[in-house]
Amino acid sequence: MNPKFYALPSEKQQQILNAGFHVFSMNTYKKSPVSEIAAAAGISKSLLFHYFHNKKELYLFLWDTCARITIEEMEKSGSYEQKDLFSSMYSGMYAKLRLMRRYPDIGVFAVRAFYEKDPEVSADIQRSMEKYLAVHAKRKLQELDPDDFIPESTWR
Repeated sequence: MNPKFYALPSEKQQQILNAGFHVFSMNTYKKSPVSEIAAAAGISKSLLFHYFHNKKELYLFLWDTCARITIEEMEKSGSYEQKDLFSSMYSGMYAKLRLMRRYPDIGVFAVRAFYEKDPEVSADIQRSMEKYLAVHAKRKLQELDPDDFIPESTWR
């Protein structure tokens, strides 16, 4: 990725991110035309390739950006600091809703990318996912205390 992308105004960066999230959320990796992403971002295809050397680099950048900004929102919401599972889920849900206001297609993109089968990107996505889970989800799961849950016999 070309550092010139980060030199763009944040509104233009967000436009490009949203265009990528949108087009890749509508199709598989292979069937997502870079020309559609460029058009949706309001830039030329060659300028998009100036920021990202190829389609794979753009896709993996979008994936990493999705993970990074989701984690940032979760941390800002205090979701990881909650000791109660349901409080953590509640604050995490609202953090993700706030994120989806800025990036409407980020959720669909994340799910589609996670299940992407194209060998050009699927292994990279899975390795990245394992890394993020190891750092964040695993830490949260270790903090949960099963004794804090209501016994099944009291559900009724």
